[in-house]
Amino acid sequence: MSHHARPNSALLHSDQLEALAADLDQIRDDALAQVGTEDACYIRRLIAFQRGLEILARLALVGTLYHWAFWIFGAVALGISKILDNME
Repeated sequence: MSHHARPNSALLHSDQLEALAADLDQIRDDALAQVGTEDACYIRRLIAFQRGLEILARLALVGTLYHWAFWIFGAVALGISKILDNME
């Protein structure tokens, strides 16, 4: 017996799948309609900040040749940059 066997009642029929797809498309369209120019500007600013922070962090990591504190700043800044990158 297969571990992944499902009873026939768990399967959706083609008309149910089409209805589900239409519902999901409607949800996506509603979400996209709510995104305005202000939201787009915010996202662009966030992306620019994240990329600038990443560059600064990597430069700070190079600065560890001069002082150990640059490593701490660079590691923390790079971590924050990656968190922001994943939030996009």
